[in-house]
Amino acid sequence: MSQADCQLDDFHFTRLAVRWYPPNEYGHIEIEYGFDYKVGRHKTEKDRYRLAFTVSAKSSTPEPIGYLLDSEIVGFFRFPEGIDQKKADYLIRVNGCAILYGILRGQVANLTGNFPQKKLLLPSLMMREVVDGVENQKTAQRKLKKIASKAPKAASAKKV
Repeated sequence: MSQADCQLDDFHFTRLAVRWYPPNEYGHIEIEYGFDYKVGRHKTEKDRYRLAFTVSAKSSTPEPIGYLLDSEIVGFFRFPEGIDQKKADYLIRVNGCAILYGILRGQVANLTGNFPQKKLLLPSLMMREVVDGVENQKTAQRKLKKIASKAPKAASAKKV
């Protein structure tokens, strides 16, 4: 049996907050999910990475109902020596996030199984689509930042 290129060495939660708001009436609740991640590479051991993956969930209503989730899970990964850098960059994002999401999904279901309403089972995802969405959002933010930095600054009034 061969090992996968992306190996999880360790993980921990830096944030796992779940709050439950009772609904005014019972029925289907639309939930909005948010995702983000930050990748870091070890300074001296270039085959080691740190991945911080954040997931949020809240009702799409003006007033919160049902579950409100704010979480961050951090994983420490390693790759075989000599792995292609593009491949490692892809795997840390897609496979790394998928691995951490699976851990988070189980922990949230376990925790919320003790809440008044049925447990919160985070949806199954195509992690490639999540990563593409996060990357598109980061690209748009960089473009806006670049545009804002090139915009002429308003002249400040000089006191006499």
